[in-house]
Amino acid sequence: MNFNLDSWYGDKIDEDAIFNYKGRIEDEDVTLILNSIENILKKREESPKLFKKIFNILIELVQNLHHHGEVPPDLGVEYNKYGVLILRDEGMQYRISVGNFIKIDGLKLIRDRIDQIKALSSEETKSLYRIILNNDEFSEKGGGGLGIVDIARKSGNNMEYQFLEYNSDYLFLSIDVII
Repeated sequence: MNFNLDSWYGDKIDEDAIFNYKGRIEDEDVTLILNSIENILKKREESPKLFKKIFNILIELVQNLHHHGEVPPDLGVEYNKYGVLILRDEGMQYRISVGNFIKIDGLKLIRDRIDQIKALSSEETKSLYRIILNNDEFSEKGGGGLGIVDIARKSGNNMEYQFLEYNSDYLFLSIDVII
C-alpha cells in the first residue's frame, strides 16, 4: 500500500481547519455533516453570498462522497460508504478537501471527466451545465454527471485533484476546491 489515509488526513488538519470528518457517509451522516458546517458558517457570520457559495459546493461534494465512494475490503470498516471532508479557513480563501476511495478501473473515466471540465472556460462550464441539466440521461449510480460541473461552475473552476494509489484494486481520490 502506498497511500496512508491517516497520514493524509493528519496532514490536512492544522490550525486552519474549522471542520473535519472521516468516516461513514450514509444519508443521516450527510445531514449531520451539512448541519454542522452550516452552524459553523453562521457563527462566523460570513456574507450571505459567500455562505451560499461555500454551502452549495459542500452539498455537491458531500453528495459525491455519498454516491460514488467505495470501501476497500481491507479498510476495516463495516459500512459501504466512506469519505473524508475538511473545511479550512486560509485567511483570504476557504479550502474544502474531500476524499474517497474508488475502484482503479474507474480511474480513466473520472480523470478524463475532471480534466475535461477543468479545461473549460467559465462560459463553457455554464453551457455544459445547462446541457447536462436539460439532458434526461442518468448514470448507473443515479446521477446525471452534473455534480463536478456544478462544483467547477460555482468555484470558478478552482479545483485541484489527485489519485493516490491505495492497493492494486483501489485509489484514493482527493479533491480540493478553493473558494
